[in-house]
Amino acid sequence: MNLDSSPEVIATATADSSAPSSYRHTELDASEGQVLPDPDPHLDLDPEQEAARLAAERAEAERLAAEQARAEAEAQAAAEREARLQRLMQRIAKHADFASMKDSTRLLQKIARSETAHARALSGAISDDVAMTAKLLRLVNAAFYSSAGGGNITSLQRAVALMGFQTIGMVANSLMLFERLPKGADGNRLRGEFGRAQLAALLAHQFCNSSKQLDGAYLIALFQNLGGMLAGLHFAEDMEVIEAALHAKGLEEGGLEWQTMREQLAREQWGQGLEEIAVEVARQWGWPESVRVGMRTLRPSNLERACSPEEYQRVLCTAANTLAAQLLKLPHSGTPEERAEARKACVERFAAELAVPLSLDPEPLPEAVESVKQVWDDLAKTLGFGPVVAAPGPAKPKPADPKALQAHKPRAGVAAQAPAMAARPAPPATPATSRPAASNPAMAEALSSALEQLSEMVLSGAAPGQLLQLCMKQMHAALKLQRVIVCLRDADGAYLKGRMGLGERATALAPLFDIPLAPPTELFGLLCSKGADTLISDSSDPVIAQRLPAWHRQQVRAGTFVLLPLVAGGQVLGAFYCDRAEAGTLHISERELTLLKTLRNQVVMAMRFGGGNGGGGGSSSKG
Repeated sequence: MNLDSSPEVIATATADSSAPSSYRHTELDASEGQVLPDPDPHLDLDPEQEAARLAAERAEAERLAAEQARAEAEAQAAAEREARLQRLMQRIAKHADFASMKDSTRLLQKIARSETAHARALSGAISDDVAMTAKLLRLVNAAFYSSAGGGNITSLQRAVALMGFQTIGMVANSLMLFERLPKGADGNRLRGEFGRAQLAALLAHQFCNSSKQLDGAYLIALFQNLGGMLAGLHFAEDMEVIEAALHAKGLEEGGLEWQTMREQLAREQWGQGLEEIAVEVARQWGWPESVRVGMRTLRPSNLERACSPEEYQRVLCTAANTLAAQLLKLPHSGTPEERAEARKACVERFAAELAVPLSLDPEPLPEAVESVKQVWDDLAKTLGFGPVVAAPGPAKPKPADPKALQAHKPRAGVAAQAPAMAARPAPPATPATSRPAASNPAMAEALSSALEQLSEMVLSGAAPGQLLQLCMKQMHAALKLQRVIVCLRDADGAYLKGRMGLGERATALAPLFDIPLAPPTELFGLLCSKGADTLISDSSDPVIAQRLPAWHRQQVRAGTFVLLPLVAGGQVLGAFYCDRAEAGTLHISERELTLLKTLRNQVVMAMRFGGGNGGGGGSSSKG
């Protein structure tokens, strides 16, 4: 090898007494003719330095192992929390009302996200019930009167135009939840919770000084207590235990300590806090992330400075809920002036603590709260969430509802449990002649399952005909019917025609359903033209039989039947007809009726978006 060439790296065997035989890379310096070894960073360390180096390596390995163990523990804890939450959600989902609410809200969210949806679609999705729509408009006017129309919003179309699908849809969600609250003491307590949420929402809207966050402030304050309402609705007994414990501790309702303790007790009870329950439900309902984030309460990080833009809205809504709870806990006795003075003192205490973080002027605050309280009082009377006062003595019988088709004496032809439209004037029914049907858990569970399937099909864009077929099949199975027949409007809009059927002789009997609408001349046409959901318990009752068409009496011969019209925007699109052979054998409670209506309403929405007559579902040609 030529050693006069440029340096190169060669491998030489070394026999060092202090180290085992090995190969080292060395560099041959041509100019000096010497082999120079690569420096070894550990070669010249003394024993103490070497021990320190090894100790540092062990410490780093231990740190990495600890971090990995901590990450694994956190992942396991998160998985356990998620599993507990899902088990809790499964318990909630078993309630038929929750399934109905979930489907309604998901449909509203779908409409809200649609680029082509019209305001009329939202109106149809919310309800075809005029009273429900009127309540919603009253709520909208009260909530947004100061900034969006001066209290003169008279239609959902105008409400949507001013505030958007998302806002109106979520306000409708709150009203739907309120409408599903049970009767009795538990229902009254939950109505109080709903009333507090409404007052908090109005206060947050009044206090908000950010135009960009104004509408969001109302919604977030309204739903920050959603967890408490859901738990009270679905876990009433557990919530009684929690509230008893809070009461025993003497904590001020709505205060910081009260909220913190309630969350702690909820976690002990279910493994999840009320906020986690509410946020998960909101996620399943399809609510936007901005609302879900805001639903978590937040206290100001510093009472001596204004909140940052990132924390302002959550702090504002949390404070509004606290103030609402404090105001509603004030004594109701005394003169109006004394009660107003007590409210003023309450607001002044609130302002002393939170005026700076919320950038509020304390001086006009009591007057602003008084104006909000007046709006809330009026809203409470309209919607019925104000203080419950027992009536002196038995309530007087109410006059006949013009929407109720009624029987004339003990042999009631129309069951009182299903609302219906009058076929002709009738005297008020005696309450003792008919009682609401008891809920049937198996029927409710089957209908809830049907709603889940239908909702998935609606969201996946299934054709109206497919939805009609699914509903027909699910109704037949859940209600154990003799037959189900679907009637659809003909091209001229003057008749409903039987198009498809399921069950005993249903296919053969469907063509007999030729129901005149313009004008209606018999019972089916009258009920459909008025959009009346009707259960006829005994079709042989003389009052009923004389209004039935001859073909039904002579050939269909069903002892009991239910009629669910498909109506949208005042136009009759069709109807579901379901029957059983024996009179008095079909019983539908309010719970099952709600589920049936929700099934029907989703089909109506799909028909409106998909072409009106349910094409593609096996319709026959016009007869």
